[in-house]
Amino acid sequence: MSASSIHDEWPELSYPEWEATQKTLQLYTQIAGKTRLCLNNPKPQWVGASLLLTARGLTTTPMPHGAESVEVVFDFYDDSISINTSGGGSGKIALVPAKCVADVYEQYMSALSDLGVHVKIWTRPQEVDDDTPLDQDRHHCTYDPEHARRFFRVLTAVANVFEEWHSRFFGRTSVQFWWGSFDLSVLAFSGKQSTPPPGANYIMRYDLDAEHLACGFWPGGDASPEPMFYAYMYPQPPGCENAEIKPAAAGWVKDLGEWVLPYEEVRRSANPRLQILEFLASAYDIAGSMGGWDLESFSYSPPPVRTRSIEAVSPR
Repeated sequence: MSASSIHDEWPELSYPEWEATQKTLQLYTQIAGKTRLCLNNPKPQWVGASLLLTARGLTTTPMPHGAESVEVVFDFYDDSISINTSGGGSGKIALVPAKCVADVYEQYMSALSDLGVHVKIWTRPQEVDDDTPLDQDRHHCTYDPEHARRFFRVLTAVANVFEEWHSRFFGRTSVQFWWGSFDLSVLAFSGKQSTPPPGANYIMRYDLDAEHLACGFWPGGDASPEPMFYAYMYPQPPGCENAEIKPAAAGWVKDLGEWVLPYEEVRRSANPRLQILEFLASAYDIAGSMGGWDLESFSYSPPPVRTRSIEAVSPR
């Protein structure tokens, strides 16, 4: 594969170029994410509140609502938010021409109400510097479809590699898109409980109550504009900042308390997929060598591939 075709599959993602769309889109997703938080049953480490990728965007997945369910879907090719119910109802909010967050919120809540879905969400956005309530935010009003699609293409490419990596892990894992921090992560849990640090806020108290390895992709933001892959453990093993992390472009960032691999280094490499897999595997090895994880017990051997057709077997 030529270098140009690799770069097409792993497009450039310059935060300064799409900052306005990123901030608006993040707040759009918070509206849907908060709906999922209200309707879904609580799950450990908030995994029941995150969004998941589809072939065209993001989804809440079906959420229980009485005897029925409701699903919210972002379609980055149709540039819309769709709301569908198991009873056959549907509604749609167009994202172009670009709308302010408050306008999307109003149309979204109206569409839910028309479908008989009544929820009350906390309108303060989370994990962002500007905490203007979603129903009052009229200064985030930029949605560039090309920027949104480029971001989604990167998410899809990354998610495919994350899915490949965690399929080898015999334990509880998940690939999630977090609407608060606006990043994609793959989590691996050791099965042990842990104690959150003193002073942990409400979110962190229920996020850091299990021993885990978190690896993810950050698309860039005000605090750190460079897109990057990251990895960290909780609890953090003493001396892990001195551990050898691969590939060569990766390293420990003291201010973040994480291992970091710049996205630009990955996308320009001869094989981005292998760069990411090496990073994930290296962090996982450190979980074993310094975190005390029994890696052998977490190794999953998939069923052998059959080379001939398998005859149907009666379940009786």
